[in-house]
Amino acid sequence: MGGTYFDDEQEIGPQGLALLRNVLADLFRDQSGDSNTDEELGLAKELVALFKSGFRSEEELKAMARGSSFLNHHNS
Repeated sequence: MGGTYFDDEQEIGPQGLALLRNVLADLFRDQSGDSNTDEELGLAKELVALFKSGFRSEEELKAMARGSSFLNHHNS
C-alpha cells in the first residue's frame, strides 16, 4: 500500500498545527457576519482531514476549505 495518506492516529506536529490555526483564523477573518463555535469546529475538523489527506500548503487548504459548506452558507 502507498504511504501518501496519513493514519488518523498519527499526530500532527507543531508546525502543522500552527499552519492549520493560521488558515482557520484567516478563513474566518475573511467572512462577513458572525460565526459560531459549531461552524468553527466543523471547519477545523475539515482542515485536519484535508491536512491528513496530503494538502500541506496554506493556499491549498484555503482553496479547498472555501468550497466547504461551513463557509458557503455565509455567502447565501
